[in-house]
Amino acid sequence: MAVTRIVIPDIHIPYHDKKAFSLVTRGIEQIKPDQVILIGDVADFYSVSQFSKDPRRKLDLKWEVDEVNKCLDLIKCKDVVFLEGNHEDRLRRYISERAPALFGITDVPSLFRIKERGWRFVPYGDFYKRNRVTYVHDLGHSGKNSMGPTLQAAGGNVIYGHTHAAGIIYQGHQGSQGHFCMNVGWLGDYRKLDYMHKMKAIRQWRLGFGLVEEVGNLVFAHFVPILNYQCHLLGKTFK
Repeated sequence: MAVTRIVIPDIHIPYHDKKAFSLVTRGIEQIKPDQVILIGDVADFYSVSQFSKDPRRKLDLKWEVDEVNKCLDLIKCKDVVFLEGNHEDRLRRYISERAPALFGITDVPSLFRIKERGWRFVPYGDFYKRNRVTYVHDLGHSGKNSMGPTLQAAGGNVIYGHTHAAGIIYQGHQGSQGHFCMNVGWLGDYRKLDYMHKMKAIRQWRLGFGLVEEVGNLVFAHFVPILNYQCHLLGKTFK
């Protein structure tokens, strides 16, 4: 019997694509994967970013946290792993640099009730490994050509997010398991971007998510694209 894992890429709540995220959560509810892995940048944490901010945007940390928790409540799976991304790490950096007296009082796991949900938490800069596959937000490489360097840095099968691009590359001899590297896209809304030209995002970034199937000692990795707000997952079409 195959073991299935759904890998949810960068969502950037509250600046996420709500229709795309709804497709993923409904797919999870229907196919009932063995595990869901949130691979980082679930939250945007715009209000505590060190970068210049659009004054027209709502700068309210509590609102951002509440919106993230509403979305996390929709993920129906018993086994969930939450990896921090560089955007979640914005909170730690903000507290360390601007409010050090508050360090240790609040953090990402407590804000998103990770322990109460019964989920596993992996801090930014660390990784999660399961059945010869490493799951990590990033390994220090970005851009559309990051898969090769990421595969070399991992030294084995690796699935990552961060770049918002999508694709799979393989390394190894014909017919063998070899090694693979998969970049799993994103679930953000390009219309809400304020740091990159929207046309560039449309051309370079890909809505979708990851599917991992483990059959015996073999691991099959698939990128599941979201096309016209439809996706095809394990023989079922969701729209």
